[in-house]
Amino acid sequence: MLAASAVLASCAGSRGPASRDANTLDDIEAGLRAHIAVLASDEFEGRRPGSEGERKTLRYLADAWQDAGLQSATNDPANPWFAPVELRLMTPESQSVVIKRNGSTVDLPRSQVRLFTSGRRALVEGAPMVFVGTLGPELEQSELAGRIAVMMWDHAGRNEQRDALIENGAAGVLAIVTNPDEFAQIVQIRAKGSYRLASDTGGAILDGLMTQDGASAIVGRDRLADLLQSAGRPGFRPVPLDETAQLDARSMPGTVKTHNLIAKLPGRNAESGAVLLLAHWDHFGRCGDEVSGDIICNGAVDNASGLAVLTEMAQRLGAGPKLDRDIYFVGTTAEEWGLLGARAFARDPPLPLETVVAAFNIDTIGIAGRGADVAIVGEGLTPLDDEVKAVAAGMGRILTNSAYAERFLKRQDGWALLQADVPTLMVSSAFADRDRFADYTTERYHKPSDEVEAVQLGGAAEDMLLHLELVRHFGSTTRHPGR
Repeated sequence: MLAASAVLASCAGSRGPASRDANTLDDIEAGLRAHIAVLASDEFEGRRPGSEGERKTLRYLADAWQDAGLQSATNDPANPWFAPVELRLMTPESQSVVIKRNGSTVDLPRSQVRLFTSGRRALVEGAPMVFVGTLGPELEQSELAGRIAVMMWDHAGRNEQRDALIENGAAGVLAIVTNPDEFAQIVQIRAKGSYRLASDTGGAILDGLMTQDGASAIVGRDRLADLLQSAGRPGFRPVPLDETAQLDARSMPGTVKTHNLIAKLPGRNAESGAVLLLAHWDHFGRCGDEVSGDIICNGAVDNASGLAVLTEMAQRLGAGPKLDRDIYFVGTTAEEWGLLGARAFARDPPLPLETVVAAFNIDTIGIAGRGADVAIVGEGLTPLDDEVKAVAAGMGRILTNSAYAERFLKRQDGWALLQADVPTLMVSSAFADRDRFADYTTERYHKPSDEVEAVQLGGAAEDMLLHLELVRHFGSTTRHPGR
């Protein structure tokens, strides 16, 4: 377990750039890049929860935040700075996949289908299969109960779709991944295990992936082509398949001790509420292809860039005049495995959540160049919109339509806080341009190629200045009286 003494004893070589008074974009970009170069270095091993990379990451951040004038805000004398989060790690152990059509077993190579379970074992016997395309939340339990839902992976809402299918009664979910490289990458990541909060007691969830060749082997190549085409047509509804499935997945359980980093910059009036800033510190660790020799997924954009913005903001806010309200800084763990650190924070917060007047999540921010538009993830879900837009306009930032950005609403830590009724937004240039973000997700997202050399920090620097002004606005009882 990390201790405050470990922070104070961390090596000088891990320190970031010195605090600056200047807010020129060049200075800000230089500061951001210096932090990212450390946090996304091979030395930090991809920042996987429970690893030596976690310890180095949290020591670096706590040291920098303490230097900026922040204080521990865990409200737990036994665990200053680092709030423990216990995770259950489930590592795939074995699987059995038997698909039958008209009583005959389909010849299906094991390499074409991979199963995973969140519990010790998940078994489904003789379950009918149904092709659901990209449908999920719209489906009734009667359409899914006891069935294996076969979904399409290649769309932005795939994670929310998979969760909705399970919640709506599917016995299991199989996702068709058409890109063989992406299939291999996901399998490689998930083969190292997946996490859930140790306090979660839900039953074992069964889900899996299959290649397009695997799906063709199950339903036939021509039939699959027809299904994939029909899924894109208006009015598409689930299509029952002729096949049944017997799926058996087993995992080896383990426990991982990880931490949220929680600090605050005290305000003049603690009774007036707080502003919350958060960014997840975790990534996937060693998830690359060993054949290529580049096995560390460094996570420079996702999310060393967000951590860098928080750290530079801490330095500037700490060097400036006190605000009315406390400003909380939170580095969350295990975001990549289901917003687990943010959920743990919301379940056991160090301050009453109803006192948080505004929260801003900073994630995957190192994509856009200077002069980029800004999008709001979570627009329309909080009473903050008008004030945020006024602050942005006052700084000359152009707000774009947030329809594309909303695709990522449930895939970032702000969603966990919104579910706890904390008014939370993500205000970012990274999600304002569909083409730019699509290029990043195709080329670098969750891959070893997400390294500091490819990070674009012009937009991040401008976004940091915008967030500084947002914090000053909502941190003022005059400019923002309260909820």
